[in-house]
Amino acid sequence: MPIFTAVPPDVDLTTIEQQLRKTGVSVLNPAYASSVPQLEQVVHEAEAKGVQNFKVIVLAHDYFPDTSLRDLGAKVSKDIGGTMTVLVMSPGMVAGQSNQLTRFQIEKGQDGHGIGARLQLTNPPAAAATFIDVATAATTPWTAITYGFILVSVIGAAVGRVVTRRRSRAVDAARKAAASPSASVVGVGPESGRPAR
Repeated sequence: MPIFTAVPPDVDLTTIEQQLRKTGVSVLNPAYASSVPQLEQVVHEAEAKGVQNFKVIVLAHDYFPDTSLRDLGAKVSKDIGGTMTVLVMSPGMVAGQSNQLTRFQIEKGQDGHGIGARLQLTNPPAAAATFIDVATAATTPWTAITYGFILVSVIGAAVGRVVTRRRSRAVDAARKAAASPSASVVGVGPESGRPAR
């Protein structure tokens, strides 16, 4: 299936990809031009933490819909190719795209250290470093998921057993009622043709 993306129209994709191929960093926001060396250091450290080919894009302003950031990351990843994780930041938004990290890791990384401690988008190097730290530390909670499946299975089995027992009792009650003397028909006398006395 082809990947359809909606890359922001005012973004110079060629320049971004050239910069990413060269240093792994592309900063389009003039306010953060001085942070390029620090971002390059984060990109270098990400490799040591197991995130290959980490790329960081810092945009000058927010885009709507916010999926434009993820679409930009997907387009860059597709164009450059290879194993890659792309973090796209704007003043008020962030999106990760990766063919190495799981969706769970990306979302955890985007959330930073959780509620009240989200990524510091006003400090791109710190935000990128936090993203890598949180994403690489995050693992899918398979133990909790497994226990959840077991619990659902046990509850399902218990409910099934209760329903089966109730049906069996209902069938037994119906059979007993059908076999009881009060349910039989009163016959005529012992001799055929003569009423009983």
